[in-house]
Amino acid sequence: MSMLPNKKEIDNSYILSFFFRTYMKFKYLWTSDKKYAEKLFLRKFHKELDLENPKTFNEKIQWLKLNDRKEIHTICADKIAVRDFVSGVIGEKYLIPLEHVFISAKDLKPENFANDYPIIIKCNHNSGAYTIVRDKNNIDWKKERLKYSNLLKQNYYHQGREWQYKNIEPKILVEKLLFDSKGNIPNDYKIFCFEGEAKFIQVDIDRQINHLRNFYDTSWNLLPIELIYNKGDDVVKPKKIDLMLELAGKLSKNFPFARVDFYSLDDDIYFGEITFHPEAGFGVFNDEKYDVSLGNYLSLDKLK
Repeated sequence: MSMLPNKKEIDNSYILSFFFRTYMKFKYLWTSDKKYAEKLFLRKFHKELDLENPKTFNEKIQWLKLNDRKEIHTICADKIAVRDFVSGVIGEKYLIPLEHVFISAKDLKPENFANDYPIIIKCNHNSGAYTIVRDKNNIDWKKERLKYSNLLKQNYYHQGREWQYKNIEPKILVEKLLFDSKGNIPNDYKIFCFEGEAKFIQVDIDRQINHLRNFYDTSWNLLPIELIYNKGDDVVKPKKIDLMLELAGKLSKNFPFARVDFYSLDDDIYFGEITFHPEAGFGVFNDEKYDVSLGNYLSLDKLK
């Protein structure tokens, strides 16, 4: 289970993310999406990106970023719009309770939240920036309004050229915070699905303290795969992993690839998000053979 990050860690993460996005936006402002992908791929993997005959998982993700662009991708990337999609496919009981939606950061005032605590505040059009509120009196609301005012002006598309983020109307959403009796945020299980079939589960551990990442097969065998972060100790198999795999398959059945995330809290399962391009297609494995082996599951034949 991951401990809640403290306020300083959240602020530092937001600041670093903000400057990185701004830097990437202006450095490659006039660069095409294809050239952008080629340049960053070369920098990350020290080899040319092969878009004519992609073989690795990351190469195929880059191909999908450039060639598979549909309105449903934008809907699923929007943290608010995706709720209707999820509700229609697997039911609304798997949705985290939504407390508020704001279109302006000016609405981030303690009087607008009544007794809805604890809560988590974030935007619908990006990833990584959020605010946890347990006690409204411990929050610098002026600072939060400035933070989210800046976030609402940003287009997350510029960071990794993931088209699905480009046309999302920026909003602020406030959800109920999920946590256990010890105050820990539950693990989220990121299920890699290929044409609606679950194949792997990624589990991120202690993300704000000592980030580790495990990969499992669908029988919950710990795999030697490492993606960006080192492998940690074995994680106890969640009680309802089979149901999570089934639900992930339903949500991803119309996509060549989708990673579907769920939170497991005691006897309840909650939908997290749908991701089409993990690490924006720039995730480095500990061994290239895993990049190739995951790539073998991803077929582009129906799209070419």
